[in-house]
Amino acid sequence: MGRTDNHNKYYINSKGERVLRVSEVISSLAKESIATWANFLGFKHVDYKKELERVRNIGTLCHDVLEKYFDDKRLADIDFDQLNITDYSSKMEVRSALESFIKWYKKFIKHHTYNVKFTEYVVVGNHLGGTIDCGIDGWKDPDKVIFVDYKTSGDFYLTQFLQLAAYTMIYEEANGPDTVEGVMVIRMDKKGKKAEARFLPRKKMDEYITCFQCLYDVTMGVKFLNANFREDTEIF
Repeated sequence: MGRTDNHNKYYINSKGERVLRVSEVISSLAKESIATWANFLGFKHVDYKKELERVRNIGTLCHDVLEKYFDDKRLADIDFDQLNITDYSSKMEVRSALESFIKWYKKFIKHHTYNVKFTEYVVVGNHLGGTIDCGIDGWKDPDKVIFVDYKTSGDFYLTQFLQLAAYTMIYEEANGPDTVEGVMVIRMDKKGKKAEARFLPRKKMDEYITCFQCLYDVTMGVKFLNANFREDTEIF
């Protein structure tokens, strides 16, 4: 697997073919909300693309720090220069989000384990690819895995769980059924309030996987028709 930059990774399957990113499929469902957000920023005279890049970089840096935090061999420093985060407000959002996670984590581990199996784990199937933020030991069965996705969004969204459902589908292609115990989204707060988490057990994920598969079919259909509609239609 290679990457073009921090936000546009590409994935190659076992046949040497480039496959669709899971996030590309998910984005087809999120376009309306993104358009609404872009319009809102426009009213405030904020450049949408610059703000999107700023928010993405904050999330990416938080992921990087947490990855190091759970690796005994790496120092969990905050390298703002890595993603060109220079303004005070953005730096404070990063620090607050990380403090938010620590508050949640200290309370969480009093009642549950959080044994990290892997971080930044690449999964590639025949037609799709993606990267799982983190995998921890299952709580009921430590031989199974729980996928963890770190978010700095303002709320929980269906798309977050559809993305994790897609990762589950691809992971099980390679590792077999009954290897995933569930998925969890941890939403860090950029104002420093304690993070929140939502857990979806594997037994309730089949509908999410089916929904994602439908989105995939629509995405591929749109790509095909968009490439061919000029040849299929006539001008009068």
